[in-house]
Amino acid sequence: MRLWLRYLKEKRLILLLYALTVFFFVAVGSLYHIENLEKLLYAALLTSTVWGLALLGEGFRYVQKSRQLERAFHHFEHCGELLFDESEEKRIQDLEAGIEAAESFHGAQRMFLSLVCQSHREEQRLWEAKAAERADYYMMWTHQIKTPISAIRLLLDKSELQDRDAFLLKEELFRIEQYAEMVLTFQRLESISSDLVLESHDLYALVKQAVRKYALSFINKSLSLELPSSESGDFIPWQILTDEKWFVFCLEQLLSNSIKYTNRGGISVNAWAEGERVMLSIEDTGIGIRAEDLPRIFEKGFTGYNGRLDKKSTGIGLYLCRQVFTHLNVTIRAESQEGQGTRIILGIPNAEKSPRP
Repeated sequence: MRLWLRYLKEKRLILLLYALTVFFFVAVGSLYHIENLEKLLYAALLTSTVWGLALLGEGFRYVQKSRQLERAFHHFEHCGELLFDESEEKRIQDLEAGIEAAESFHGAQRMFLSLVCQSHREEQRLWEAKAAERADYYMMWTHQIKTPISAIRLLLDKSELQDRDAFLLKEELFRIEQYAEMVLTFQRLESISSDLVLESHDLYALVKQAVRKYALSFINKSLSLELPSSESGDFIPWQILTDEKWFVFCLEQLLSNSIKYTNRGGISVNAWAEGERVMLSIEDTGIGIRAEDLPRIFEKGFTGYNGRLDKKSTGIGLYLCRQVFTHLNVTIRAESQEGQGTRIILGIPNAEKSPRP
């Protein structure tokens, strides 16, 4: 009905002119041939019938074409491409080649849609080029910032600062380095699949590698670390199938979060077998996570209540971990109670039970 009303609205001028024509024809004829008025009215009825049938046929075509155009518009809005049947696509190609350029009003509409589509694709290409340029700049900046960071670290090692001040400065410098590394990782995230090297690794060695980086943070905050020794047999030397660089990066992010939100007590790391996976837990005695925030902690940019307490929180660390772990086929979940700490549990493919890549 909506399309029919729009059709009649577009044809209102023609209908008005026809009605005026019939009116003047009957009025003038009745003035000079009053006895033939019935015949004139009969002729007006016949012409009205013919005009009505013509308008009805054209209306059906108008409604059909309008529906096709609306479907094309909706498809274009969602996909950026036009949606027509084969005959209509051929017609658009002819219009673009200059054949039957002014065939009809609907042909012009299709021509316009095709031009809009081409413009949209051109804008998309320009946007992608600018995005790639920005990504290259951030990548270059991240690599360049490492040079002054390394220089500052050397100066601190040679300085005569007191032990406490030196520790604090080195910790802040370490945070700057980690933030720079996070930017670099965020830029590489889209192409991570081409950078993965899945191999068998000793889980205990990877955990020690990540923990070693945060030695200063543990010392400065007087936090304990419970990491069972592989020599004592408490921590079984599990062999896991993963990428060393990306897996250690995620462990570092998880440790960083635990240290950040733990002011007393410490952090414990444990591992055990569960089916075809090795489970690794990182548990702290920190402030915990609110129940309403827990389901969203892996969302991009989500900081929650704890993030509002720590003004420097970005909500990116756990998001990066979830994305990287997805590519590594590692499951991750969090258990926490406010005021009683947080426990992150990873499910890692067991190299001894997983097919070799």
